[in-house]
Amino acid sequence: MKIFLSGIIICFSLGSALAAEALQAAKLVRFTNDVLFRRTGATDWGKASLQMDLYERDTVYTMACSRAIVRFHTGETLALAPNTLVVLRPPGKKSAEAEMLAGELHSRHSRIVTRGATILPKTADAEFSARLKEDLTTVVSVTRGIAEVEAQGRKVEVRKGFFTEVRPDMAPSLPAALTAPLKGVKPAAATVPVQAPPLRDAKPPEFSEYDFLPRNALDSVDSSQGYQLQVAKDRDFGAVLLDRTYGASEKPELKELLPPGDYFMRAAKIDLFGYKGKFSSPRPIKIR
Repeated sequence: MKIFLSGIIICFSLGSALAAEALQAAKLVRFTNDVLFRRTGATDWGKASLQMDLYERDTVYTMACSRAIVRFHTGETLALAPNTLVVLRPPGKKSAEAEMLAGELHSRHSRIVTRGATILPKTADAEFSARLKEDLTTVVSVTRGIAEVEAQGRKVEVRKGFFTEVRPDMAPSLPAALTAPLKGVKPAAATVPVQAPPLRDAKPPEFSEYDFLPRNALDSVDSSQGYQLQVAKDRDFGAVLLDRTYGASEKPELKELLPPGDYFMRAAKIDLFGYKGKFSSPRPIKIR
C-alpha cells in the first residue's frame, strides 16, 4: 500500500511539474524603471523582477519611461516600449504569441494579436514593430523579413521596409514604403551636386551625428537601445583608448574623455534585444 501511494504521489508531482512547465510562457530578461505584472486570475499588480518566470495569460505593463524585454522559452523575443500592456501566451506550434492591449512593441518572430489585427511572422528572420494608436488603429512596420497582417478576413504580406495600417473594423491597408513621401507633398526636383575643390589641410569630421544608427520616422519604437563606441589612435584599433556603451539618444563628450589629437572612431549598434552588430568602418576625428 505504501509503495502504491508513493507511486501516486510521484506521478502527481511529475504531472504537476509538467503542467506548470507547459503553462510557462516566457522570462523577463531585461527591464528599466517601473514595470508591473499581474498573474492570470489575479486583480493586484506586482513589481517585476529580473529573470522572473511569466506564465500563460500573465500581463506585463511598462509604465512611463520604462521598457522591458521578454524572451519566450522557444527563443522568440519582445521588446516593449513605455506605456505598453501585453498578455502573454505560451509558445504554439509555429511561434510564440502575445496580445497587445495598448502601446507598442518590437517583435522578433512572435505572433502578435491586437484589438483589430493579427500579425504572423512569415520568415525565420521576421522582425516588426506594432503600435496601437489612441483610435485603436494598428500600425505594423516590418524591419526584417516578411510578416503577414490579417484583419476582417483579409491578409496582406508586408516586407522589410514597408508598413500597413489596420483601422478599427477594417481590412489592412495596402503596404506602403516606410520612406514614402507624405500625401500632398511633392518630392523636390533632383539636383546634381557640385563637387567642391578639395581644401588644403582639410580637417577630419568631428563626431556630430549618429550616422551608424538607423532612423525610422514612422515607427516610434526605437530599433536600437544603444551602441558601443570605440576610439583609437590607429585605424586598425590595435590599442583602444576609449570603449564605452551609450544609449541610443546619448552623445558622448569626447573632448572631456580624451586629450586633443587625431583619432579613429567606430561604433556597433546594440539592438532592442541586446545583440551587438558589426562595427562601422573606422572614421577619422579630431579633438581640439
